[in-house]
Amino acid sequence: MLIERFRKWYEHEKSANQKMLDMIDSVPAERRSELGFAKAVDIAAHLALCRENWLNRMDSDGTAVDHWSEENVDFETLRPRYANIERFWTLYLHRLRDEDMEKDFTFTTTEGQPWSLPIEVQLTQLVGHAFYHRGQIVQLVDGLGGDTIDTDYLFWAVSR
Repeated sequence: MLIERFRKWYEHEKSANQKMLDMIDSVPAERRSELGFAKAVDIAAHLALCRENWLNRMDSDGTAVDHWSEENVDFETLRPRYANIERFWTLYLHRLRDEDMEKDFTFTTTEGQPWSLPIEVQLTQLVGHAFYHRGQIVQLVDGLGGDTIDTDYLFWAVSR
């Protein structure tokens, strides 16, 4: 079943999110005032915001979507935020069926334009988007002297 693949990938993403947050948290206190730390936190917040916004577009009316990035995010807000996002996304994916994957959802872009996308297309985009930004965070954390953790799907899948 196609939806089962997305559910499994989201289980990996939840694990990778926790590792990502652990990496950011490993940055030494004396380096947290550096721009790289703020950038890593803001990228993690961007990933959270994208998940929030796309769920709003896909499973609600999308009216609250007005921006895609945040600046100067407090790191301490991210763990509870991710827990909340993951709970709602898990419930949403649990409700989806294979036949829903080809269905379009309609939304208004931040520029006010109407758009339509198949659910499968957006779910695939979100998976790739998360890999991309977690890679950026790994580089930033490494440069700040923090501990990097491998979030590759392969290692997650084999460990199960």
